[in-house]
Amino acid sequence: MGNLINLKHLYVEECEALEFLPKGIRRLTSLQTLDVCRCGGNNNEAFQIGDLRKLNLEGSLTIQFVGDATDKSEVEKAQLWDKKLFHLNVDFERQRNSSSSVEILNALQPHPDLESLQIWDHNGTTWPNWMQSLHNLRILTLSNGTQCELWPLGKLEYLERLTLFGMDGVRKVGAEFLGLEDQTSFKIRSPPLILFPKLKRLYFSEMWFWEEWEGVEEWTKEDSEITIMPCLSELTIYRCKLLKALPDFVFKTPLQTLRIPGSVRLLERYQEGNGEWAKISATTQTSAFPPGN
Repeated sequence: MGNLINLKHLYVEECEALEFLPKGIRRLTSLQTLDVCRCGGNNNEAFQIGDLRKLNLEGSLTIQFVGDATDKSEVEKAQLWDKKLFHLNVDFERQRNSSSSVEILNALQPHPDLESLQIWDHNGTTWPNWMQSLHNLRILTLSNGTQCELWPLGKLEYLERLTLFGMDGVRKVGAEFLGLEDQTSFKIRSPPLILFPKLKRLYFSEMWFWEEWEGVEEWTKEDSEITIMPCLSELTIYRCKLLKALPDFVFKTPLQTLRIPGSVRLLERYQEGNGEWAKISATTQTSAFPPGN
């Protein structure tokens, strides 16, 4: 592999049994595309994440950590902040020891122009400290974070699509999710605060322990100090069986489509014909519950 010095594109995504890449790939300095980088473990013949710094990667990259926890210093060697990536997918699923996933994520630090980010099976209690610096981030997927609470994602000013899947550590989604320090931190603002200013699609899925989605007390659409999700057009809450109710600010967004399949308590609360149904029918321009949901 190390002799293919003019190779520009290498695809291994469908090679599910592949444990690691050969060390010789670090010699492919012309390589622009490596769709999946499987790295980690103690094999001297394996390509390590630090070897990425030698490649001229751009576009999209998936990093899968395998074996034992990767050393933080090895991750920093990758220098991803210098790679012109628009999409990054970080997957800890194959890592036997995920206790250091917080340090690994912090050390990755992608290019600030990153547009799309996915993080899978992150078992730490906090999210990476560079996320708020991603000023062009439009798409974010967080999946299977078993211990982590939600980060203040409302501060991501260009975020258009947010997917939260299997976040077992989440019991309540509160004001901190919007980017507020507490329920009253919005009252005096100059200039006016816009939370999730460009978010269009919000998707929650299989968050089994999520019970409460907290609103913002005393907030109304007419308040000049704060605006919440002014572009939200689609909200899906799939199989979140314990969630009791939607926050009031959702009904003040320009929501067009609401889907809540398998979310038993929500389905009971917002049944057609009761008082709560009026909030939905007045908000959505299309059917609140498409056929089959």
